[in-house]
Amino acid sequence: MIRNVYDEVHRFFEAEITGQPAVRQDWVEGFLRLKAWDGATDEELRDYWNNLRMFLLYLGDNEADDLEDIPYQEYGQVIRWLTAHVKGFKATLKPVRRFFAVLVDFYRYLTQKKVVADTTELELAAREIAGGKRIKLDIDSGMLLGGAGSALTEELSQIIGEIIDQLMVKLGEFFQRKEFNDDFQRALFLFAGPVNSIPDPEPGEFNLFWQEFWDYFLFDYRLLSLDETPLKHFAERYPGGFTGEERQLLGDLREARFTVFTVHRVVNEDWVECANLFTDEKFRLPYPEFEYKVMKRMLFFGHVFAKDTVMVNYITSVEVSPNLRRRIREEGVRQKAIFEIQNPGATWDDFFARHALAFRHTVDAFVTLAKVNVTPFDQLDRDFPWVEGKREPDRRVSDLLVQMPDYGFSLHDRHLAERLWHDFFQLAGVAVRKPGAWAAAIIYAYAHINFPQGISAEQLAADFEVSTSSVYANRDKIFKTLELAKYDPRYLNEEGLIYSLFTF
Repeated sequence: MIRNVYDEVHRFFEAEITGQPAVRQDWVEGFLRLKAWDGATDEELRDYWNNLRMFLLYLGDNEADDLEDIPYQEYGQVIRWLTAHVKGFKATLKPVRRFFAVLVDFYRYLTQKKVVADTTELELAAREIAGGKRIKLDIDSGMLLGGAGSALTEELSQIIGEIIDQLMVKLGEFFQRKEFNDDFQRALFLFAGPVNSIPDPEPGEFNLFWQEFWDYFLFDYRLLSLDETPLKHFAERYPGGFTGEERQLLGDLREARFTVFTVHRVVNEDWVECANLFTDEKFRLPYPEFEYKVMKRMLFFGHVFAKDTVMVNYITSVEVSPNLRRRIREEGVRQKAIFEIQNPGATWDDFFARHALAFRHTVDAFVTLAKVNVTPFDQLDRDFPWVEGKREPDRRVSDLLVQMPDYGFSLHDRHLAERLWHDFFQLAGVAVRKPGAWAAAIIYAYAHINFPQGISAEQLAADFEVSTSSVYANRDKIFKTLELAKYDPRYLNEEGLIYSLFTF
């Protein structure tokens, strides 16, 4: 008859442990006695032991013989193993946080006994996996997953990792220059979203935030002055040059496309067949580290390139019900339809090349905010005035829009504002006496379409040396003629679409 937790520990080691274990029985008993000395109840001691027992089962199954040989990336695999092999364990936030809390406590005890050097790797894994709003098990340190042929060989993985490390040093040097400060701040705001803030610099969570941010910044963000991705700009403008291997890898990375997909079927032990959520395109990727039943419930999205060969890391995985998956797909279809009002005939690649981040925010809103709908319906139900391009708009006004970057606008914003002026001129055909009054009004109208706070009419009037009343009057004519509305899809930029998701 088992009388206390120490009897349970003794019987476990007798029945389950053979050879020289990575964790000795006297370490576990010493840790539990320390907790009892600190006032832990019998129930609390059993909770400590239950979490340690699960970890010991993993170590035994994987034949681990040294705790310090476990890198922080492996702890995601630990959680997946527990989910598949320990009855009653679920990879949800509360039990996973508790598991790590006990494990960190135990490791700290072992550092005091000089058994392990420190707890850095474990604590980093704990923060990255369970430090956010939901569990994140994909914490591989490299940028790539998967492989060539059947799977990446260990030697090839090492070679690619070394090339990436070299590129990351060059990337850091390149984008830390002052000329990118405005882009960096804008990208941070877009990535965090209008209702969130950048997390405090806690080592684990903060590090994860930056890893995900850099993935977005390099692949999806569009630079203010050039309207191209930082990765493209870096590949073409880095002054120091690249090795042949770096150039080849950059070429592959530039082919990456944001893709939303599910696992369709298992091909073999190395590969799974995936299905694009929006196009139904089938492609193969390396077998992810998920138990099959869990994997079938996951929605994946991120950057995929060289299909059937390599997958870029930081692929986000979210467990969703079939109904939620359907609703997420409907939201994506609705957002693409809004984009097509501005860009008729746009493909899914076209949409995600401009608005991948809006889709990320959409999924996050469904998962964390439990919203019924995210994308506004009313923009799709409108009839817009028909515009025929028969007139050449007054170039004096268009030329003045070159000043838009002075107000923080991008090259893409300038092009949309020029389209706004073009469309208005087709319908109104005004006689322009003061180009500055119309240029200021176009900028003023454009800002009010895309930003909640708009822009100061008084400042615009002063800069263009016109009266404030003329800016207001011309803005009203533009809104009335084109039947404009807040977040109007015809002239919607990246900020405008993201703001609209959090407004309605």
